[in-house]
Amino acid sequence: MTTHVQKLPSYKESRENLKAQLTEYLAGQPEFARSTHKWMKRVDVAGLGIVVAAFAVALYGSFTWPSVNLTMIPVAWFFFATCLSLMTILLGLHAILIRAYPPVILPGRSQKFVSGVTAIWTGIASIVGGLVMAGLWIAFAYSTATFNLAMIVPLINVLGIVVSIGIVLSIVFAVYQKIMQSR
Repeated sequence: MTTHVQKLPSYKESRENLKAQLTEYLAGQPEFARSTHKWMKRVDVAGLGIVVAAFAVALYGSFTWPSVNLTMIPVAWFFFATCLSLMTILLGLHAILIRAYPPVILPGRSQKFVSGVTAIWTGIASIVGGLVMAGLWIAFAYSTATFNLAMIVPLINVLGIVVSIGIVLSIVFAVYQKIMQSR
């Protein structure tokens, strides 16, 4: 019996490979796609700046709570979460416009590069998911600011269900990946 050991690429190697795939893909695209990619990277950075600013405001409000309206602290944190949803929407739009996913190499787990229709559908899913989550955070902010308990309770239930589904899907996906890697 012969055993084959396949060395998995390191995080840095897989990240560099992903960058190379994106660069190679964009090199074969028309000038419109390359210029759109440049502009969308700038828009992504601006979106990240908004997220950082929202985080700073929420953190500042949390530390200076005796001198601010107390209902504004959770509203600021929900605004921060809404801004994170904005980033998801921007990355989805970026993927659709250049027909490649991921359009920007982010830190974290290594990702798989896709292009064409798969990238467009991934971008659409990102936009829809971002809009749904933004709507949820905005509803939370509104119900907290107005202290509307009739609205807060169902929102908490919805959030619990969404998080539970996310956890279950994450576990199932991780198990599936382990099974597929062992083959």
